[in-house]
Amino acid sequence: MTVWWRSPLYQLPCKSLAWKNRCFCNKIKGQPRRLISQFMRPLIEKNGGATLDFLRTRIEGERIMLSPISMEHAKDIFHEFTKDITRYMVPKPLDEITYAYKFIETSRKNMKAGFEAVFAITEISSGEFIGICALHGNEAPETPELGIWVKKSAHGKKLGREAICCLTRWAKESLDILYFIYPVDRDNIPSRKIAESLGGVVLLVRVRESMSGAILNELVYKIEAH
Repeated sequence: MTVWWRSPLYQLPCKSLAWKNRCFCNKIKGQPRRLISQFMRPLIEKNGGATLDFLRTRIEGERIMLSPISMEHAKDIFHEFTKDITRYMVPKPLDEITYAYKFIETSRKNMKAGFEAVFAITEISSGEFIGICALHGNEAPETPELGIWVKKSAHGKKLGREAICCLTRWAKESLDILYFIYPVDRDNIPSRKIAESLGGVVLLVRVRESMSGAILNELVYKIEAH
């Protein structure tokens, strides 16, 4: 059974859609990988439920739809995951479309196991691919990590903002979550404003090197789920 969840249009302040966090955390050659392992734990459903299937979940917003990532999105991911998009991200642009297929394959395996929820963002009116957003459980499923990237041509339309709001509200209602983690680069002012508009406060500061060799000075925000 397909799970449909419709979100109301959020009326929170937003100045940019330059959210280029780690939702495209790579499962591809030569880059950090999010693999199924004994260290990963499934996201926890509310009230101990075990019926939620991430691969059959659809989240509908005012203008966008979040659908489980699938192979049909590979070409869009390959073409839109550019140098501009990865400026504030750990991964680098993909050299071959094969890497997009591998990313999707592993994402779907992790979704089936309940470790993460990775969605393609599309416009309801046209079906146009907008980007990717995700919720990663990692070793601490009660404090999952948010991630999103939106293709350059869709910036300024607040579609990414709507997507992340839909995802967090769905997660709050469906999963047992204490708070969300949302890492952004210190220099990515628009992303910082978005995290803060969601009530985020800085939990820790860390320095990381991207796969492109850039130094990322990350602020890890904590966003309450209650």
